[in-house]
Amino acid sequence: MVGLLVAVQSVPAHHSNAVFDHEHLTVITGTVTKFAFINPHAQIYLNVEDEKGKVVEWTVTGTTPSQMRRLGWTGNMFKAGEQLTITGMAYRDGRPIMINLKIVRGNGEEVRIGATEQGFYDDFLKKFGNDPKRKTELGKVY
Repeated sequence: MVGLLVAVQSVPAHHSNAVFDHEHLTVITGTVTKFAFINPHAQIYLNVEDEKGKVVEWTVTGTTPSQMRRLGWTGNMFKAGEQLTITGMAYRDGRPIMINLKIVRGNGEEVRIGATEQGFYDDFLKKFGNDPKRKTELGKVY
């Protein structure tokens, strides 16, 4: 019994990306409310206006801070009040949560996010192109 408990404790915890809709892109434009450069995944929180004009807080998750540091990211990478447009894959169940695939600042500068996310984005474009039926855009540029 003790061996079983030790084995269970030593199994690394991780989750899949299956909760995200890999057949549709979501593009949100909004205002940063918070940036959390913490494990297990860096997260950006954005206020985004939905299609009815209601402001909804989105949680955008990326990869680990250790991987992001290698790309030059820091804990103060994004400031509250900053405008961002983020393209990603949203939760399948409709909650305002997504994995980032592309980040563009209000001034048009694209932020480097890493090879894995870029791979998801490239794979999506190869498979579906820019099919407007597979893209949802929310928010507005200020």
